Amino acid sequence: MDATLSVLKDYFGFMSFRPYQQEVIEKIIEKMDRLVVMATGSGKSLCYQVPLLVVKKTGIVVSPLISLMQDQVMALKQRGIKAEYLSSAHKDYTIQEWGHDFRVEYKQLDKLRGVLLDVPYAGLTATATEKVRFDITNSLKMNNPYIVVGSFDRPNLFYGVKQFNRGQYFIDELVEEIPKEVANGSTIIYCTTIKDVEQIYKSVMNVGINAGMYHGQMDGKSREESHRLFVRDEKQVMVATIAFGMGIDKPNIRKVIHYGCPKNLESYYQESGRCGRDGIASACWLYYTRSDFSKGDYYAADLKSENQKKTVTESLLEAQRYCLTATCRRKFLLEHFGEKFAADRCGNCDNCTVLRQHRDMSKEAFLLLACIHSCKGRWGLNMSIDILRGSRAKKIMEAQYDKLPLHGLGKAYQANWWKALGHQLISLGYLKEFVTDVYRNVSVSSKGEQFLASCRPDYQPPLVLPLVGELAEEETRSAEEFKILAASESEG
Repeated sequence: MDATLSVLKDYFGFMSFRPYQQEVIEKIIEKMDRLVVMATGSGKSLCYQVPLLVVKKTGIVVSPLISLMQDQVMALKQRGIKAEYLSSAHKDYTIQEWGHDFRVEYKQLDKLRGVLLDVPYAGLTATATEKVRFDITNSLKMNNPYIVVGSFDRPNLFYGVKQFNRGQYFIDELVEEIPKEVANGSTIIYCTTIKDVEQIYKSVMNVGINAGMYHGQMDGKSREESHRLFVRDEKQVMVATIAFGMGIDKPNIRKVIHYGCPKNLESYYQESGRCGRDGIASACWLYYTRSDFSKGDYYAADLKSENQKKTVTESLLEAQRYCLTATCRRKFLLEHFGEKFAADRCGNCDNCTVLRQHRDMSKEAFLLLACIHSCKGRWGLNMSIDILRGSRAKKIMEAQYDKLPLHGLGKAYQANWWKALGHQLISLGYLKEFVTDVYRNVSVSSKGEQFLASCRPDYQPPLVLPLVGELAEEETRSAEEFKILAASESEG
């Protein structure tokens, strides 16, 4: 039997390799530098563990998170493989352009070339765009690297997104569902703040679920114990910040919940990727509030470079688009990472499975597109909405936008309704949102220009859109008001 297959069977209990694993392992044994980009749960760890056992030599693994180090070492020791880890207690800063699994110090790893001679380098990640792949190979001074890029698709994962209002009422609603699910497997609830972690943890415990908690302000021993008990199925739910769980070797996680929008899609893909690593159907739900999308300044506060700040803002903007899109979420995620998804509908996300009402929005879309066109890309979405709703704010008066024929023509709808329409038009390519300095501006795309060119004041070509978010809520509210009015008139 091939030496790599023998190691795979004897130490890890698998009879065959997954796609790309064996070819990557063979290149490592041949001492070739390599960059491996493979989906979460695709077995990247085996790509460096197996060759070290084959050649019987020591490997140095540089990992981004303490919980990941703990998980790997614990799993290796359980298989009779000698392993230890060294960790630090200082705050970790990431390379924003590369995603949250790359530390700033990684750009100094090339210095080891002068110390560890004739030792190959390997970079392994689940998330790297073409630009990031180029940056990594250059930064690590890889010599003619062997690059493997697998599919990012995880077909067994269901993706869903919901808007919510923060507070104990929603937390209680969220937690009520958990007892129904823990019989099928474990759940991770990711939170953006430690306060949220502690609040949700208490609520989960109050309904009789044995839960763990993990965040940066806990001491190392408590974090390690919480992590260990979760991996051993002694705790069914883990409530944590993003400090927990990247690369966790636990196949039966059935649900990953994000309580708040992540700062970028790289983070979201990694964290949601803890789900369903055994290939069984599992669900990833993201709950967001509108205020999540205005945290760019907070996330960029510690950054000195304007380019880094812009990157953070653009990354959050892309996460916002994912939350608000009415199109297939799987397609959106895959195309973010440069992978084409042939179908328009995956059949395994909320946008592809939920039956939604549709309505012709051609008149409203014409008003919004025409107004944004008049602003010539100098402002964000809110300015055009204020103009349509007839605002006489100082900035509108100074720019003389109150004299536009469109001023006040959109009073019939609330600002959030117009925002929901705007975000749909962005996701469908009629508008494009971009970052200037750290400000978000919006302009009409070439597709939007074509739509405007086909419009007249008294005619717009049909534009049928799904009613999602505030669009659906406004339609429901209007229908209820109409029923009440009709009932009162009939009684009169």
